[in-house]
Amino acid sequence: MAFSVRASLEQFSLPHPSGEGQLRISVAAPAALPADGAVPIVYVTDGDLLFGMAAEIGRAVSSVAGFPAHYVVGIGYDAGHAEFLKLRTADLTPPIGAEALAALGAIGTAIGGDRNGGADAFLAFLTDTLRAEIAARYPRTMAGEQILFGHSLGGLFAAHALLTRPDSFSAFIVSSPSLWWDGFSILARLPGFRARLAALPRQPRVFVDVGAHEQDMPASVPDGLGVSLEEAQAQIRAARMVDAAREFADALADAGLARIRYIAFAEDDHVSAAPAAILHGMRFALGHGA
Repeated sequence: MAFSVRASLEQFSLPHPSGEGQLRISVAAPAALPADGAVPIVYVTDGDLLFGMAAEIGRAVSSVAGFPAHYVVGIGYDAGHAEFLKLRTADLTPPIGAEALAALGAIGTAIGGDRNGGADAFLAFLTDTLRAEIAARYPRTMAGEQILFGHSLGGLFAAHALLTRPDSFSAFIVSSPSLWWDGFSILARLPGFRARLAALPRQPRVFVDVGAHEQDMPASVPDGLGVSLEEAQAQIRAARMVDAAREFADALADAGLARIRYIAFAEDDHVSAAPAAILHGMRFALGHGA
C-alpha cells in the first residue's frame, strides 16, 4: 500500500459555543496516510494537558503493521492553569445541584464548580461545529471512525455523551470518569440509555478504565490546592473512583452494550492512568484490542 507523508500539526481557533472566548483546536496528522480510504479521528478533551501525549502515542502505535493511521484532535483553552480548571468544569459537566456543589467544599471552589452544566452545548459543538470544520480541512475523516476520549471530568463528559447520545461517536473512551459529580446523578441516565442503544443500527465500542490506586488514601495534598488532608480523604472516599467505574461498566453491559472493555490499571493512580488509557483505549476503539 502506498503512503504519503503529511504535515504533523495544525492549530486554529473556533468561537466557544457560549459565545464568549475561543477554543484552541490542535490537530495531529499521522506520520503517513494510506493512499485512499477513510481515516479515523480521535477527539481529546482537555487538549491543553492531553493532546500532545495522545498525538505522540497515536503516531507511535500507527507505526505498527496493520494498526490504522488516525488523526488526533485536541480541544483546549490556551489559558493559565487556574482559569483552565474553571473553563473545563463549565464545559465538561452536566448541571450540579446546589447541595451537591456545597458538599465539594474547597475542591469545588478550586475547579470553579459554580460554572457548570455546559456538557450538552459542548457535545453539540463537537459533533456539529468542530466535526464539520475538521471534515472541511481533512475530508477523509468525514467517513472515518469518530472516537471520543475523556479523562477525569472529561471521562464524566464522555459518559454523559454515551448515555445521552450513543450515536454521536463510533467509540467512547471513558477514562477515570468523575461519576461522583452531582451525587452520581449521571447514573439516572442508564434506563434511557438502554432504549437508545436498542434503537441503534450499530453499537459504539466503549472502553472504561480507572487507576487501581485511585481510592488509596493520600498521605498529603499538593500545595496550593486549598484543601486539608482530611477534606481530600473524605472526597476520595465519597468518589469511589475504582468501584464506581467498575459498576458503571457492568451497568452498560447489563443495558445491552456488547462491545465494552473495562480495565483497572494495576500500578496507576488518577494521573498516571491517563497515558495508559490513551494507549489501550485507542487500540480498543480502533478495533485492535479485545
